Amino acid sequence: MKKLLTFLFVLFIASFSQAQWVVESFDNAVGPVYLDPPVLNTNFFTDGPTAFMNISNDPDHFEGTGSMKVDYRVEASDGWGGYTVRRTYTDAGLPSLPYLDLSTGVSLKLRYKVLTPADTTKAGAVFMEIKPAEYDDIGRDLWNHHMAIDVFDASGTWKEITIPLEVNSDNTKGFSLQTQGGDGLLQLDKIKGFEMTVVYITPGGAVNTPVVTGSILIDKLELVGNRYNPFQTFDNAATGTFLTDYMSWAGGGASSIAFSNNTTDFVEGTGSMQMDYTVNASQSWGGYLNFRDTLFVPDTNFAERTALVFYVKNVNPFVGTTPERVTMRFILMENSTGVNEDWVCEVPVNFEQAGEWTRYYLPLKTDTSWFDTNGKQHFPRNGFTQPWWSITGDNTFNLESVYSYRIELSAGGTDYGPINETFTGTLLFDVIQQSGFQFADKTAPNAPAVNIIPSAYSNLVTWLDVPGETGEKYSIYFSENPITDVNADGVFQAYTTEAFPHGTQVYEHSIRSANTDKPKTFYYAVTCKDFAGNISLPGFAGPITNTAKGVPTVSITPPANFVADGNLNEWSNAQPSFLMQSALGTATVVLTVDGDQDCSADVKVAIDNTYLYVMMDVTDDFVQWNDALNSYENDAPDLFIGLYNITKSHVAYWRGVTPDYHLRFGKFWLRSDESTSQCDTMIANGTTNYYYGEKFPSGYVIEARIPLVDLAAKRNSNITSTDVINWKVGDKIPFDIVVNDNDDGLVRQGMIFYSPTNKDNGWQNVNSWTYSWISDDVTAVNDNPAAVNTFSLSQNYPNPFNPSTQIQYSIAQAGLVSVKVFDILGRQVADLVNKQQSAGSYTVDFNAQNLSTGVYVYRIESGSFQASKKMILIK
Repeated sequence: MKKLLTFLFVLFIASFSQAQWVVESFDNAVGPVYLDPPVLNTNFFTDGPTAFMNISNDPDHFEGTGSMKVDYRVEASDGWGGYTVRRTYTDAGLPSLPYLDLSTGVSLKLRYKVLTPADTTKAGAVFMEIKPAEYDDIGRDLWNHHMAIDVFDASGTWKEITIPLEVNSDNTKGFSLQTQGGDGLLQLDKIKGFEMTVVYITPGGAVNTPVVTGSILIDKLELVGNRYNPFQTFDNAATGTFLTDYMSWAGGGASSIAFSNNTTDFVEGTGSMQMDYTVNASQSWGGYLNFRDTLFVPDTNFAERTALVFYVKNVNPFVGTTPERVTMRFILMENSTGVNEDWVCEVPVNFEQAGEWTRYYLPLKTDTSWFDTNGKQHFPRNGFTQPWWSITGDNTFNLESVYSYRIELSAGGTDYGPINETFTGTLLFDVIQQSGFQFADKTAPNAPAVNIIPSAYSNLVTWLDVPGETGEKYSIYFSENPITDVNADGVFQAYTTEAFPHGTQVYEHSIRSANTDKPKTFYYAVTCKDFAGNISLPGFAGPITNTAKGVPTVSITPPANFVADGNLNEWSNAQPSFLMQSALGTATVVLTVDGDQDCSADVKVAIDNTYLYVMMDVTDDFVQWNDALNSYENDAPDLFIGLYNITKSHVAYWRGVTPDYHLRFGKFWLRSDESTSQCDTMIANGTTNYYYGEKFPSGYVIEARIPLVDLAAKRNSNITSTDVINWKVGDKIPFDIVVNDNDDGLVRQGMIFYSPTNKDNGWQNVNSWTYSWISDDVTAVNDNPAAVNTFSLSQNYPNPFNPSTQIQYSIAQAGLVSVKVFDILGRQVADLVNKQQSAGSYTVDFNAQNLSTGVYVYRIESGSFQASKKMILIK
């Protein structure tokens, strides 16, 4: 059984020493740290343009050369109040930012001075929050701490607050999870940035909005305490605990090294260790000196750490003609195979100038060497590697087998400078700490046993929890083709906000087809991810054939003579409606809905080469619109749609040739709501292409005709008028509908979804949508078809068509295949297939966008087989 390890960095807290590190000095912080202009300044949806949180650099300071001044005005435009925010990051830039490792400490300390006490126009609570953005492989978790800053303080003096680095449901005593986009676990070594917020809680609103103003200075955010026992403190360390090597064998060419205890200049504890040194490059390959800690005993959990933190101070610039000739190396020594292995990381100390204490971060992972601008090879600075002159053992960085460490100064050889060049200087060393967390367990669990039980319009996927696992999670995959790789195109993962936990053991896979019930065959796979993050091989089941439920599709017959006027007669020729009624089981209720008379809808969607058409006939007993509310809190339906043939589930909204759209249909406008601006109006109500209006006796009607070229431009900045959106009959597309319901004009009461899995996650997770087809499901192109024993040519579908259609054919034996298209005069207008193919069934697309209305002939030739059929293009 695998050990279920404690997370959240609470394994051990040492109390005898307190390391300190200035995370942010706030000297000239505006611009390089807290972004200006602001990333997020106010409660966008409710606060007016007069709300702000402005920042500037101020010469007044607690420490250093300055502080950050915050001038704020918060408007309580919501019923509960309001807020303003500043960030050190953007959402788009978050993945590329470096990690900020806070896992070595137990708390943060922050200094502040109130310049102008908070002044409220209505009594209420005013406070500040700090929110670290923790980013893992899944996404961003935002954590919230209510800081003990007294914004009403009128003393005019600097104050200090402590912020515990721990999870606590009481966010005045630690951090609570505000929004989860990752795994929901506070990983202090994966912090990417911060938000700082001013919050004003008081009964408010859009009329006579309460306001608070004030200003405050922020200075010196510091990490304090040792979460793990440091494996070297360097307190009173210069008394014989180190084994030195200074090339004594070189006689007059030796280096020199001398240790002493420094009790006046240190980071933590009672002192640091001073090293006075001379490195002599007396050999053609250079020279060195090093020291090894003979008393080092690795912590029993050393393999569970992700990095080391090492404090060094260069007291004196060394004497030498080529300063870049000398580098510092931190070397971990391990033995997992009976052979000693050295693993080296370069510590980028600047020997050319005296400096302050510097915190060096050494990731406990492998990395590769790098070359400087002079072409000189260096050991990595962001990980460890074996020295290129001594590759020994299994060449694997086995942290559980580390038995010692040494620190080395190395001078390069004659390619840097002359033999016997010496470099003399003084360094101080202080605490070496462990940081971060990783699981030492690297063993993948066994594959789960999987079984399929057919049910009405669905398949029940069942599996057995893997024996011996605790805290594991399972992922479910399905495909209409045999599964060999769960990440391959055509393999879809069952949606859930997170993987299925231990004890679930069943998932209902609803199966659908276009328009009518049809038999469909599926294959399934289930993987197990253990608590340490190791993923098993898949367990497989299938094929299983069952009847799929016929569902409405996107019509390729748009309404004739479209007029955006609320009269729906022109929609009679469109394909069947997406009928959303909870009584029929065709709508999933997320918030309270009092029956179909309270909230239900009849929706049709159609497409041609120029427009996307949408009709919504909404039944609603009270139609409400309050400008003070967010648009989604009003009576405003949403359409989620991807205009591409889906072969792989998207999570985030994609752009380019596989674009995902979130369209909101409001009282005054239709807008693209996946935009980062959250307010990207496309068409105004009352214009040629959009209508939103109430109907008798209750409810409202929406008609929209959306130019595809405008829609495409929302997700592709390089789109051209001749390259709009590429769709074809038979495309299986991501699709969903939501109807928001507001009955009292104050708050949204209800929501219904077409998809049973969306549950108000579709605005951020595309894979929570369901799916439909454009017109009908058509067999996809198969480059490795099953063998058939007949030649055939099928009628194209659709026919008539505009401008795209599909042609299916089969060949009985391998050979050269030719499929061509001719006009009625016998002139060739397209060469669709001209290649060697194996026996099997095939589908080919034909796009007649550049051809005129008329009758065309398509012809196949393969060996002695020849066949032709007519098709009609109508534009």
